[in-house]
Amino acid sequence: MKPSVQYNDRIGHASADIAGINYDDIAQRCNLGERYSIIGISLYGTTEPNISLFCIDNHQSTPENEVLVKVYPKVDLNIDDVLERLNVTINISNDPRYNNPELDTVREVTIDEDD
Repeated sequence: MKPSVQYNDRIGHASADIAGINYDDIAQRCNLGERYSIIGISLYGTTEPNISLFCIDNHQSTPENEVLVKVYPKVDLNIDDVLERLNVTINISNDPRYNNPELDTVREVTIDEDD
């Protein structure tokens, strides 16, 4: 599940909390039936994000070959339907030193308007 945009100008990482989300309810709401099992989600866009579901096609998959598909549900899904919290980081410098998902800051600083 690799994210991409038109030009892939910058890369980054994302983390999400989903503990309170019931994906079985989402599957039922999206009419996935027994055919598709949700294994991930994709958010695309900013003003009105498009939400799609990464799913296993249970009818076409075999023990030797799992078939993954991206499903675009016909029902309206909001970000808070599929995620509790989301954190996205983007390496705007494109310096590969900062692509490591384990990279962390040493402290947080808040700058006031008067500073």
